[in-house]
Parts: sequence; structure tokens; C-alpha cells
Amino acid sequence: MSLHGNFKRFIAASLVAAATALFAPLAYGQAVAVAEIRGQVLDTSGSAVPNATVRAVQTDTQFTRTATSDTEGSYVLANLPIGPYKLEVTANGFKTGVQSGIVLQVGNNIQVNLSLQVGSITENVEVQAQAGMVETKDTSVSQVIDERRILDLPLNGRQATSLVLLAGGAVNAPTSGNDNVGSKSF
Repeated sequence: MSLHGNFKRFIAASLVAAATALFAPLAYGQAVAVAEIRGQVLDTSGSAVPNATVRAVQTDTQFTRTATSDTEGSYVLANLPIGPYKLEVTANGFKTGVQSGIVLQVGNNIQVNLSLQVGSITENVEVQAQAGMVETKDTSVSQVIDERRILDLPLNGRQATSLVLLAGGAVNAPTSGNDNVGSKSF
């Protein structure tokens, strides 16, 4: 081997290593195993309740994240692990409010508006109805395919990536001419 050939290999290997180091954090960021809850804290007349404390408590693990509403009553609870939650909201001069029945799945960004009643802070108002999970931040089509569906569905060659075609909006890309690549578009 010539010195020139070794130098070319060294440069190529260095470029690959640099590209891997540069783009690896970006690829890692695509795997989202968290969700987000946002909304507004309002009183019974529909006015914003600033400086209200909103606590999200994961009912299985008791993991807690807290946020404070801004002057418009808006709050954001970001990077929540998936699972079942209840929201507890407190503010001076209002009864404590609790919203349960919230189930977060991977990548959910839902809006939950909370209404507080005027009263003593020692009184609680608890809502136990199932909260409507409406995606407000992302307009893409997504679906969670659980382990049961993976095991029960017949998969051609046991390729779990074939399950992507079950979600709305996913199609096989047509192959053109004699191109034997046969790639799929997701």
C-alpha cells in the first residue's frame, strides 16, 4: 500500500467518525418516549387564573411534574413519561381541582383546560371522567402498536417495521423500472 492510499483511508475514516458524532444526537432525538400536557387554568366565568400550580402525577409510579400558569392562565407540562396521570390544580381563593383519567401515549401533545371554582382552598373538586385526548400540537397521523398486536398479527418475515403500513397515511413506495431496491416509504 502506498502512503497516499493510507492517507485517503484515514481521511475517509475521520469523516465517517465526525459525521457519526455530529448526527448521532439528532438521530437519538427522534425516539420519543415522552408526552406533553398543555392547557389553560380558568375560573367558572372563563377568566384566566394566573399563578395557579398545576401538578401532573403519574398514578402508577407517583412521578410528579409541576408547572405554574402564566398571566393568561396557560401552562405546559413537557417531557412526561407515558402512562396514566391525574392533574391537580391549586390557586389562592379557589377550590383545589383534580382531573383524572388522563392516559398519555408515546408522542402525545394533548390539551387539558382546567376550571376552578371560587372557594376555600380546603375544599376539593374532583373530576373523574375520562379526559378527551385531543392532539393539539402535531397534525401528523400516528398510532401506537402494542406488543399484543405485534404478536397476534401475521408478519411477513416477522419484520415489525411492516406494522407501519397499518397506520393511516403509510403506503408502499412504487418501484420504478428495473430498480431492484424496492424501498418503502413511511
